[in-house]
Amino acid sequence: MAQRKKHTGFYPWVDIKDHEKGFKLNFSPVTYFEAGRTAEGYKQAEFVELKYPEMALEYDYPKQFYLSAEGLILIKTPQGKYEVIAKTDNV
Repeated sequence: MAQRKKHTGFYPWVDIKDHEKGFKLNFSPVTYFEAGRTAEGYKQAEFVELKYPEMALEYDYPKQFYLSAEGLILIKTPQGKYEVIAKTDNV
């Protein structure tokens, strides 16, 4: 069965270390394939493309990211820890 492409908002934090500063607006959702779930319950996502590249933030979008039930976007560091890099509008 072919995987269905999904879309989600992608709003990077202004300061990754201080979420109180808020997030940057991004007018292009990211398109991704859901690759499965982690033991922690995150959706594992494979980045495909930006839905509206001409409206997207200049940002180094990760090739693989994770979506939490709370609406956060995470990456996995080389040390194996999950780090929140953005928020989403799909919860």
